[in-house]
Amino acid sequence: MKINHNFFSISNKIDVVKYFCRQGNILPHLMDRIRWHVYPRFYVVSKFPTHIDIEVSSACNLRCPMCKSTEMRKTGIKFGKNMEWDLYRKIIDECSKSSLYSIKLSWRGEPLIHPKIVDMVRYAKDKKIKDVAFLTNGSMLDRYMNLELVNAGLDWVGVSFDGFKEDYERIRFPAKFEHTMDNVKDLRKCREYFNLKKPQIRIQSIQSVIEGREKEFLRLWEGIADKVYFIRDEKRTIDEKDYAYHDTSLVCPNPWQRLVVASDGTIPQCITDYTCGGVLGNANTQTISEIWHSTYFNILRRQMKEGDRLKRKPCRICEK
Repeated sequence: MKINHNFFSISNKIDVVKYFCRQGNILPHLMDRIRWHVYPRFYVVSKFPTHIDIEVSSACNLRCPMCKSTEMRKTGIKFGKNMEWDLYRKIIDECSKSSLYSIKLSWRGEPLIHPKIVDMVRYAKDKKIKDVAFLTNGSMLDRYMNLELVNAGLDWVGVSFDGFKEDYERIRFPAKFEHTMDNVKDLRKCREYFNLKKPQIRIQSIQSVIEGREKEFLRLWEGIADKVYFIRDEKRTIDEKDYAYHDTSLVCPNPWQRLVVASDGTIPQCITDYTCGGVLGNANTQTISEIWHSTYFNILRRQMKEGDRLKRKPCRICEK
């Protein structure tokens, strides 16, 4: 079973250790990592997921060519909704009473589009969620937003920043290289102004646009980012014909690790199920715990264990 198999850090090991220590909650974090890495290998279903991805917005201001949502728009699949506050509060209230360690307030869309994103971060931290974060393209960060996020208690922010100027502006159209870099620099300045360690700043790029220039990319973010890494390029189309080969012996760890809540409350089968082709429940009418232990989720786990995952369409349009 491969876990976190497509993420590769290019920060030096000392910086990675420093990053880990600065995150705080060291013992709970270690316990979380054990659950994350060990439970799937022994098919242990925890009482509650250790992590939940909450899609606060499925809308996005960019049209990145490698994103499944771009193709979904081209084929007429419509989405672009902000999560209702009452639904978000319902989810967080349940999470706060559980063994959950972390939430990430993003999935297919850009979380900064949600007008209450700062309130969402603050509410989760007030409810004692240990690790609250999101992934952003960074183009909508500004001085006001940066100050608000720092003071709301955000634990870390991941910025998708693919390569150097030419590749970045081709991929992250219509964002501009210098503008987004300045936004991230300002976030660091705001954090330092209040003499805080958080939010930790992560930068991620796809592998192909920095291959052979990893050290140069790392230097680009020196003194700005706390951690720099790249992700392996993957096919992200929604057409089954584009996936000629599948490893039938693979057992995906996701059903034992995490749960995803789409902006409308739908629970897709996993983080790669962009089209919600394998719905497992709905957070508007069910609790997270009910869904996590539901017949639908257990059928998914059984199919994974028995090598029958390709009976499910979301698995057939996943490169794993």
